[in-house]
Amino acid sequence: MQNYARIGMVGIVALFALRFGVGYHFYMEGVSKVQSGDFSSRGFLVAAKGPLADEFHSLIWDYDGRFRLDQEKVNGYLNAAGQRAAEHFGFDDQQKKRLATVTVQYIGKDSRGRWLGKINEVYAEDAEDIEKYLRSTERLDSMSNSDMYSEVASLRGQREKVSQDLKASVEDTLAAIDALWKQFELDLNRLATPEQLEASGYFRIARPGEPALSTEMVDQIIPIFDMAVGILLMLGLLTPIASGAAGLFLVSVVLSQWPGAPGAQPTYYQSIEALACFVLMGTQAGRFAGLDFIPWAWWQNRRARLAAAHRAA
Repeated sequence: MQNYARIGMVGIVALFALRFGVGYHFYMEGVSKVQSGDFSSRGFLVAAKGPLADEFHSLIWDYDGRFRLDQEKVNGYLNAAGQRAAEHFGFDDQQKKRLATVTVQYIGKDSRGRWLGKINEVYAEDAEDIEKYLRSTERLDSMSNSDMYSEVASLRGQREKVSQDLKASVEDTLAAIDALWKQFELDLNRLATPEQLEASGYFRIARPGEPALSTEMVDQIIPIFDMAVGILLMLGLLTPIASGAAGLFLVSVVLSQWPGAPGAQPTYYQSIEALACFVLMGTQAGRFAGLDFIPWAWWQNRRARLAAAHRAA
């Protein structure tokens, strides 16, 4: 009787083409992210919609911007960071004087208590937008805690619209603060001698309350993940693991845009490719014109020898 569980040559060629095509897509996605040099998962995470949106947003440090928009907190935190840098590198008296000069360029107050420095220029220029944003977040908090705004689809959409408009109003302000924060960090490291840098390592201004798996870590992992999955699939090596991981990753993309949630974007392409990855995993497609054939053939031969020995006994 014919074994209908087997696939023919056409099926084998189709599985190989699917494996190589999906692998090539992942590999080129990773390469493009590396070559661009500015890949960020932040936009993807910010755009998350649906019941899992808060989980995706939790990966973003200071998602609502309330820490960075608090002038007192930021000035105090960066001033303390400068002192930590001095301890980190072991600055001498001359370096500490230069540190004081650099610090005043970014943060500080004059004798009259007026804010000084580049970061405080941002707060001064955008004071009206910041004040309006911080007032409006109280309204957004009350909407988020209301069952009515959670259960009624149209009201959920209204809440999302208010949230998006609010964030857009301070987006440039937060970007400017982020850029100056990074520049201040670089200037602190430039104060160190090459010997101090080599002995103590780069000083990073830790961000308070940053999750262990943050956007910065995700941004480093995803390009490597994409290229690794792509190479493994094209070679047909560890195909069940690579394709399963790729499928789960694509499922996470689909879940970030929960079907039917207000404002959710279509994820048809990701859904289809996720299914293709699970097909590759379930069929162990690396056996066909792939390196997975080697351990698979060894295992099949071993089973055949064991079965023959058992029958002979």
